[in-house]
Amino acid sequence: MTVEGIDLYQLTSQDVVRYLPGKDCGECGEKVCQGLASRLASGQGVAARCPHLDKDWADLMDRVCSLSIRLEVSDPMMRKVPEALIEINGPGTDSPVILTSSSVITVDILKRIMDASGLPAFIVPMDTKGYTVDNAVHEDAITQMAVMKAMSGSTLANRVSHRTLVIPGLAAGYKSMIERISRFNVVVGPTSGFELPFFIRSGFQ
Repeated sequence: MTVEGIDLYQLTSQDVVRYLPGKDCGECGEKVCQGLASRLASGQGVAARCPHLDKDWADLMDRVCSLSIRLEVSDPMMRKVPEALIEINGPGTDSPVILTSSSVITVDILKRIMDASGLPAFIVPMDTKGYTVDNAVHEDAITQMAVMKAMSGSTLANRVSHRTLVIPGLAAGYKSMIERISRFNVVVGPTSGFELPFFIRSGFQ
């Protein structure tokens, strides 16, 4: 997995290794699982070499870890996406719902990651004044009004049969507020968006 031209919270070997079997059997060609995780995180490994991973898991890890994204260094205009529900890979009523910032950069990257993963999902952008998630947290731009508008305008009530909302790991401090405003059960996701497909596939573990 590589991202060029912008400073992001990229996938690390520690992010990857928790989703490997942890048998340290050496059958993949690495002495321990951490070795395979390091290669996967750098985009140089093949998860299918692990005989203890099922094919779906291995394929998912390879698709996400092999992503190569090139973006501009920054977005000085702080462009925002519309506050409208985004559908990825034909989501159904049981598909996960991901709350994120309104930054064009953030949403673009998240869409690419989830699209590559093949996992269906709904993405709900909230108006963070164009800030990426980390900057929105720093500037305290994740407000009650932003959450309320995003959730009420998303038509989620008619689209999903569950009440679970995944928020970025960096926004963990807003969990209680988001639960109160959205009336959804909030699950704090990983810091790196690249880990998100693994987190979802593992049942939010």
